[in-house]
Amino acid sequence: MKRVVLFDFHNTLATCDRWLEIEIKTLPGLALERLHAGGLIDGGIGGAPDEANRLFREVRAQVRASGVELSAFDGTRRVLTLMGYHVPDEALASAVETLEYACLPEVDIIPGAHACLRQLSEQGYRLGVVSSAGFPPFVECALEMMGLRTYFSEVVTSAGEGIYKSDPEIFRRAVSRLDATPSEAVHIGDHAIYDVDAACKAGLSTIWFGTEARRTALLHGADWNALLQSGSHADAVAMTLAEIPHVIEVLWPSPDGSSV
Repeated sequence: MKRVVLFDFHNTLATCDRWLEIEIKTLPGLALERLHAGGLIDGGIGGAPDEANRLFREVRAQVRASGVELSAFDGTRRVLTLMGYHVPDEALASAVETLEYACLPEVDIIPGAHACLRQLSEQGYRLGVVSSAGFPPFVECALEMMGLRTYFSEVVTSAGEGIYKSDPEIFRRAVSRLDATPSEAVHIGDHAIYDVDAACKAGLSTIWFGTEARRTALLHGADWNALLQSGSHADAVAMTLAEIPHVIEVLWPSPDGSSV
């Protein structure tokens, strides 16, 4: 029997490819251009933004390998410092926030999200979000904007915890805050490694959300065949959010057949 249902954010509840690109590839380069335009970096910057993005991809690879997350601000500051740029923290934070918030108008809700979450809530499940976000306010604002925030008792982000989703501990923390054990929880997400494998290692059941899974692989530059292998470890595969309540009911029914 399950009491807790966790959801990934991007490509599970919402899509915003520009935001994902910023989070994993382009934030330092864009911040450098913005700081230069604002007169906070002297002289020409030439190909420096491209170099900043290259270094950022290396930093993100280290994060995934170690499981130790860096916030969007800290990751950007690390890259710029490596390149010899030193700007006031307040100015850098402002640049990062501006770039992140500018993506909000491009957020689109995944079809069926409201109906799925409403049904699960009415059935008594405690709901949470686990997101590998480097800028947690974006996730909170996007959920509010889509009218989804009220469904969730907890929104756990990698930057907020200092733990990337490659570390199963982030799932254990989310479940604990919802007063449950891992065996009482199921996680739904589109990334076969960071949503399926990691949650499985934490002791949760998993549902691989397949609708955006291939596009997720493309955006991350991941090997689709490797993801397919990881995805096969999930307890179920769902192609729409509308399926989720039924899948949970069928796979993990309550002992008396009632709601939670």
